[in-house]
Amino acid sequence: MKTITIFGLINSQHISNFAFTIKKYSDYKFYGINKTPVFVSGEEYQEQAKETFDQIYNLPLSQIKIIDVIRRSLFAVISIIKCAKRSDIVQFHYISPFVLPLAIVVKLCSKAKISSFIYGSDFLRASMIGSWCIAKVFSLSNSIVCDSSNVLEGLKRRYPKYQSRMCCCYFGSPIIDRLLVAKKNSKKQLLFAGPKKIIMCGYNGGKEQQHIRIINSLRNVAKDFIWVFPMTYGVTNQDNKQKVIDLLKNLNVEYVLLDRFLTEEEWINYILATDIFIHMQVSDAFSSSIAEHLLLGHILINGSWLKYKDLDDNGVFYIKSDFESLEKNLAFCMDNYAELEPKLKSNKEIIVKMKSLDYCIKNYWIPYFNDL
Repeated sequence: MKTITIFGLINSQHISNFAFTIKKYSDYKFYGINKTPVFVSGEEYQEQAKETFDQIYNLPLSQIKIIDVIRRSLFAVISIIKCAKRSDIVQFHYISPFVLPLAIVVKLCSKAKISSFIYGSDFLRASMIGSWCIAKVFSLSNSIVCDSSNVLEGLKRRYPKYQSRMCCCYFGSPIIDRLLVAKKNSKKQLLFAGPKKIIMCGYNGGKEQQHIRIINSLRNVAKDFIWVFPMTYGVTNQDNKQKVIDLLKNLNVEYVLLDRFLTEEEWINYILATDIFIHMQVSDAFSSSIAEHLLLGHILINGSWLKYKDLDDNGVFYIKSDFESLEKNLAFCMDNYAELEPKLKSNKEIIVKMKSLDYCIKNYWIPYFNDL
C-alpha cells in the first residue's frame, strides 16, 4: 500500500474525482493539503474528498494580505512536513511559486518522492519568475507529469535538463464516463424551445476565453442560433462578464449564461443539448470540455493557434479557425452538417482512451504511482 499526499484544490471536482477513482481501484491511502478551501465546487465533491482523504489540511485565509501570506505559508510548511513524513509520494497539482518552498521542505524533511503535475496554464502562462520557480521545482522532483503531448513537448523544449523525468498520463474526466451512457435525444427539448442549433462558447468565465471576440465575429448570424456561455468559474474580472451580457442583449439574441455552480447532471444536460462547440481560448492544454463535445459527435470549431498533437496524431476530426474566418467556417458546418456527422462519430473511441476517468486511472495512473 502506498500513501500519497496531494497539494492542490482538494475539493475541486478534478482532484476529488482523481483521488476517489484511484482509491476505488487500489489500496492507496491519501492525505490532502487544500490550498484554497473557499472554492466554487459542489457539496458532492467536498463530501467525496472527505471520504477519500484520510486527513485534509485546509490552509487558513485572512482579510489582510500580508497576514494571509504569512499564515498560509507557515501552515503549508507545517502541514507538508506532517504529511510527507508519512507518505511515499507527494504530488503537487499546478506548479506555482508557492510550491517551491514546499518542495524544498519535502526534500529536506522526508524520504517521499516528489511528483509535479503540470496542468498546462501554470506552464503556458508563467511569468519569468514563475518559469524560474517551475525549473527549481523540477530540479527537486522525481517525476514531472502532464496530460497532454503538446504540454510534454513544450516542457521538454523549455526544460531539456529534466526531460528524462517527464511523462504524459491522461488525467481523465468522470463526465466522459457518464456521457457514454447518457441519452442525447430529449435534452435539447427540455432546455430549449424551437429548432435553432445550440452553440456553446468556451468552458469558463475567464477573459482568455475571448467571448467578446467570438460574438463580434459572428454578430451577423448571431440571431440564427441559441448561445450558451459557461461562466461557472474563472471569472477574475466581473467587467468582462458584464460586457458579454451587454453585448448579447444589444444584439437581441437568445442566450443562456451559466454563472452558478452546476451539478454533474445539470452540466451533462447542457452538453447533451449542444450542437456546436466554439473554443477560441488564448492557450489551452487539451481541456476535458473539448473531449466531452468530441465524444458526443458535436462539431468543434477550435482556434487555429491551439495545437493538439494528441488529436491530430489520432485523426480526430475538428474545424480549425481564426477569428477572421469564423463566420465562414460556421456557415460551412451548417451547410454540411449531415455530411460531417459520420466523421464526427469516429471520434468517440479515440476520446475514450484519452479522457475516460476509469480508463485513465487503471491504464495510466495506477501503473505510474506503482513505478514511482
